[in-house]
Amino acid sequence: MAIGQEPSGLSPDDSRAGADRRRAVRLAVAGVAILVAVLFIVQNNDEVELTFLVLEVTTRVWVGLLVTLVLGALLGQAVESMWTRRRRRRAGS
Repeated sequence: MAIGQEPSGLSPDDSRAGADRRRAVRLAVAGVAILVAVLFIVQNNDEVELTFLVLEVTTRVWVGLLVTLVLGALLGQAVESMWTRRRRRRAGS
């Protein structure tokens, strides 16, 4: 291995350029996602009445969808945690 090269065979400049490129792609994707989210909010700003079991709420469409998304993500994390704990217990027994 030549002096100044990383174990991957790339020079430090090459790996830095790759990291900069990945960072630029991530920023571009994040920018597009933010733009799409803002457009979605602007287009779905109507008030609607949402009913779940006995709970009735009047809110904006995008707020209802955001709350649904967050609750779904939390439920998914809880189920995954329980599933992982169960597998560990079975593996340990």
